[in-house]
Amino acid sequence: MTSLIADFEDMSTVSAGGRRGPPKDFRGAPRGDLRLMKPRGRGYSQSDVGEPFIPRFSAVASEGVKLGLPPEEYGENTTVLTGVTSEHSYNGDDRPIYEPPMGRVMSRRCSRVLWLSAAGLISLVALVSAPLMCSLPFGMAFLGYHYPQITCEVDCQGYLLLIAIKTLLLVVALWALYWRRAAADLPRLYFARAALSFFVLFILFAFWLFYTVRIFLERHSNYTYVVTYALSLLDALLYTHYISVIVLELRRLRPEYIITVVRDPDGESKTMSIGMMSLQEAAIQVLRFHESFFPSYNVFLDKARQSSHRLRNSSQPPGFKMYDIEGLGSGTTEISQSNLRALMEATSRRRSTNHNDILQEECEWERRIKKRKYRLIASAEEAFAQVQSIVDNQTGNKNLCDAMDSTTAAQGVFACIMRPLNKYLRQTRQQPRHPAEAVTHHIERCLSMRLNYRTFLQRFFSDRFPAKDIVSESKWSIISDEQASASIQHGTTFLLRSHNKDDDAGVQLLCTVSSLPFFNLTEQSRSSNNKFALKIRNESSV
Repeated sequence: MTSLIADFEDMSTVSAGGRRGPPKDFRGAPRGDLRLMKPRGRGYSQSDVGEPFIPRFSAVASEGVKLGLPPEEYGENTTVLTGVTSEHSYNGDDRPIYEPPMGRVMSRRCSRVLWLSAAGLISLVALVSAPLMCSLPFGMAFLGYHYPQITCEVDCQGYLLLIAIKTLLLVVALWALYWRRAAADLPRLYFARAALSFFVLFILFAFWLFYTVRIFLERHSNYTYVVTYALSLLDALLYTHYISVIVLELRRLRPEYIITVVRDPDGESKTMSIGMMSLQEAAIQVLRFHESFFPSYNVFLDKARQSSHRLRNSSQPPGFKMYDIEGLGSGTTEISQSNLRALMEATSRRRSTNHNDILQEECEWERRIKKRKYRLIASAEEAFAQVQSIVDNQTGNKNLCDAMDSTTAAQGVFACIMRPLNKYLRQTRQQPRHPAEAVTHHIERCLSMRLNYRTFLQRFFSDRFPAKDIVSESKWSIISDEQASASIQHGTTFLLRSHNKDDDAGVQLLCTVSSLPFFNLTEQSRSSNNKFALKIRNESSV
């Protein structure tokens, strides 16, 4: 990376005559200036990763903000239009600035707390309503209020036992479906869940109103009617819970749509099947799919490749100059459509000749990756073979040294593979993901479990980074023409933008929804296809 930074610092600007040369500030620099003594012209396949690389990475790039370039890079990929009295510079490589979403953190947290409190209160009232209806007549008589004599026969006692069992079943059902951590904080109201909550609230209100007017105030003397009424309330609540399972869980299990997910900026693409749900629910499923099945995004390697492309493009002529010889455009600040079209065509033709350089650069990078990979494999195989198990030492092999613990053996193996491993990680830009302590601990675990060296190396060859610390919250925003609470349909397109500062910094997911077709499957008989005839010709040898 130091060579890349040196290339950036040594880049020349566009002079008035269209020639490139070193800046005036650097021409008189002393010979001891380190910036002028660094090598030039190295791509990402030959650059090194050092300490200066990590501070160069900024979390501002996660929102799409383009980092400020040094003054030496200002003339890169610039088109200069010179008239009689004016010069205008146009740059076509500017990227849009992604602003973070406007924060309403306090209001969203308050609404979430209120919703959880309301849901918990409704669930508690639903659980205690039936037992409370059965115990109110006894409570009124115990408190001294006049209430008719209560008698409970055998059938009434059976109903009471059934109420206890159904109440226990309702507790288990609510615990299994709702007593869990929320998967996400949705931007809009979850309509299906809110509708079911209001329906349960309506059932409780209607049953309590009828109980108060027709049973409690009239002081109904038949206690069996009270018990059966409470039992019917439990039945209604259990049926509502069954409906909620169908609406909230089973409905989304049947595949109805296919979502094509393309990750920006590396272009990684995958598809997933999904059921009928709202746009915000589909976004949560896409984010889970991205965390589970997508390869990890290596931002350091991506930035190194972009730096290499900028260095290659800087070797091209810095820009085009248009001279207004007749002096007709001395006061204009715009380009004519014909001149603009000519500039764009010339730029595209000039850049289209870079495919051979790109091919050679990619092949060279892949060759270096394979070379350092197989060197690491050979070193790891030799290092693991030298560390023998204590079981082999107990068999009487005199050639083995004294027994070592797993920590000492891991340090010895790490010393043998440190150089090729460091070169491989530096080439693939994985050094920040694998510190020395983590690698030593991984070697110790592999030696303790008697795992093969290929199992040890899979951690570095995998397309996914090793498990990191627990992330409490991942911040994303959804961008779509439709409302987040609307149902998905064929042709729906939405964008998920990351606002994290970790591996997903600057990542965007473009999602396109397409519906599965109706499959018309027919059956054909094989009896007619199992008959064959032999064609005999005169020259056939039979």
